[in-house]
Amino acid sequence: MRITNSMMQERLLRNLQEQGAQYLRASDQVTTGLRNSRISDDPIAGSQVLASDSALRAVEQYRRSVTSVQSRQAAEESTLDQLGDLLSRAKELATAQGSATGNPATRAAAAVEVQSLIDQAISLGNLRFGNDYLFGGLATDAPPFQPNGTYVGTPTGRQAEVGDGILVDTVHSGEELLVTSGVLTSLTALRDALTANNPSGVLASGGPLDTAFNATQITLTEVGARTRNLELTTGSLTALQTALDAKRSAAAEIPLEEAMLNFSAIQTAMRAAYEATSRILQTSLTEYL
Repeated sequence: MRITNSMMQERLLRNLQEQGAQYLRASDQVTTGLRNSRISDDPIAGSQVLASDSALRAVEQYRRSVTSVQSRQAAEESTLDQLGDLLSRAKELATAQGSATGNPATRAAAAVEVQSLIDQAISLGNLRFGNDYLFGGLATDAPPFQPNGTYVGTPTGRQAEVGDGILVDTVHSGEELLVTSGVLTSLTALRDALTANNPSGVLASGGPLDTAFNATQITLTEVGARTRNLELTTGSLTALQTALDAKRSAAAEIPLEEAMLNFSAIQTAMRAAYEATSRILQTSLTEYL
């Protein structure tokens, strides 16, 4: 096949165009610090960047979920502390009014105070967290406890995803908090015994109150363990984010030294290409003349 001057010129111009595109890309790398301005420049690196971005968005969502759960657990911990104080006060009243120093008048007054403790416990069970009722279990849009202490929420609480397929319990349900723990039943028994002016019944209520107090402390320990696990999860998410940032940076960014070296090399190559093209075109023109 005979190579004509026009074919040679076309090939030279195409080579110069390619050199020019490489020059512009190298210039962009120096200016922006990015390896590629478009995914099509390097589809493999581009797909790595997109995958890293997707994973980083997921990590950020998990972080928000962890923060939300930690806030809810802090609210539950405060609630349990207050319940412990209520039960301790009730036990003091049971001890005092179950002894010979108590009388009908003091027991009647104590019954009023215990009713106040019951109301406070129910109010804690109906605690709102943002737009949700914290201890309603899966039912968060209505108060989980009726005024008489009846629980109308669900027996189990909600879960949150804090990692790929990793679910954690947020807070205990109101049923766990006040019903199965014996908090409401022990307070109610004390109130009824005080109202009936029943010293032996008042004294006997001390045992259930102790049991309820111990139950709140066990729940408090569980909350503490969940909080510590979330702290470990936060550490894992931080490590994962660091690794993903590094992976994305390697695929998307270019060190300034490397970019400058590439730019210099392409400048040299372009200069050589222009000189070679100029010589060839001059030779062709001489032959033509």
